[in-house]
Amino acid sequence: MLLKNLKAVFSSKTFLIGLLIRIMVMPFTGHWDLRGINFAVYNLPFKGITNVYEVAAHEPVDYIVNVNFSREYFIYPPLTYFTLGSFMTLLKPLYGSEFVHWIQGYGNDIKSVITHPYVYRYLFLMKIPYLFFDICILFLLRRFFSKPKDQHTAMKYWWLNPIVIFLPYLWGQFDLIPAFFVLWGIFYANKSKPIIGALLFGIGAAFKNYPLMLLPILAVVSGKSFKEMIKIMLAGVLPFILTTLPFWGHEFFRDTVLLSWQSQKMLDFMWGIGGNDGIYPFVIGYGVIFLFSLYNLKGKIHQVSIPIVLTLMWYYSTTTFHQQWFIWVLPILVIYAVNNQKLKYIGLWIIGLFFLRLAVIQADATTELFRWVAPAFEDFPKTRVIMGMIYDINKFRNLVNSLFLATTLWLSTYLISKERT
Repeated sequence: MLLKNLKAVFSSKTFLIGLLIRIMVMPFTGHWDLRGINFAVYNLPFKGITNVYEVAAHEPVDYIVNVNFSREYFIYPPLTYFTLGSFMTLLKPLYGSEFVHWIQGYGNDIKSVITHPYVYRYLFLMKIPYLFFDICILFLLRRFFSKPKDQHTAMKYWWLNPIVIFLPYLWGQFDLIPAFFVLWGIFYANKSKPIIGALLFGIGAAFKNYPLMLLPILAVVSGKSFKEMIKIMLAGVLPFILTTLPFWGHEFFRDTVLLSWQSQKMLDFMWGIGGNDGIYPFVIGYGVIFLFSLYNLKGKIHQVSIPIVLTLMWYYSTTTFHQQWFIWVLPILVIYAVNNQKLKYIGLWIIGLFFLRLAVIQADATTELFRWVAPAFEDFPKTRVIMGMIYDINKFRNLVNSLFLATTLWLSTYLISKERT
């Protein structure tokens, strides 16, 4: 059976086309994020350092990293660096010794970093872990369906999705990894194995913290009693605690990972209600979703993906735009689009809205990603500057944000109504 599935995927035109696209863009594109992440990662395979937070707190900061991130550039849990570092260790002979000098930068000589003769090799190798987990998601998505036609449709919707191609391979972010573990957790939850599902959520949280906010939802939907809910919650937080506990004593780790500004951005948006008091729209929505899960979905474990989609879409709609976060919800949206062909139109709408939102908000998201091919790309007019010549860019940005929130509200209503039928 396994060999049959492998052959069905690897020999399909869809897979080969998608793979070719990925291989074509991997060596030639990348945001400074990719280099910033690997500036932390390389410490394990090339310097033998396991506590990267000690490096972040006291070691010299590369000029490019400093300009983009200051000292808050090691903001991810340790499993992220150990996992990516393990891939880098395996590929170390291909990187070569010159990689150390490149990743450390050349003073403030950015041009030497961009035009390095091996830069295409480095960009390609740094993205190989993403390709591995991307393929893992592809195979996992197929397991949600029994019909070969649906399996192939899921493959097309994921493997040829421009957002999936853009975020890991053109941009260079690793959010595919926690998204894989959350999807895997949903898979086991659907099979009435919530403890395994919770453990996988916890592993996902050991890469990025967001799955922790999904654990209470999994617990109240699948737990048959309060005791069982607590058990599921504990199973979920256990991997996160075990993988981070050795670093809790480090002040830099506590400030930049456990209590990082990135993990609390949903609290940046507040409605004032008088005086110094306010209410948080994300928390309001999350509370409604939690209560809906507790009172309307309790015991319906096969419906657990509904409140998870609602939570992630609401998070993305009410939090300052970070494009890479959208891949958290994308695999689950693919499942819904395959199960209900009517949703493929809203899927196309969401893809268009994603890239429009990217173009009007993110300053470093289009031609600048090709700076490695030629530094002149960085000097091209920014998309938001061009759009600002047509219409007030602030109003344009807020219009796009509003449309995305409207889409989230519509999709939430649609999924809830379908659950009741």
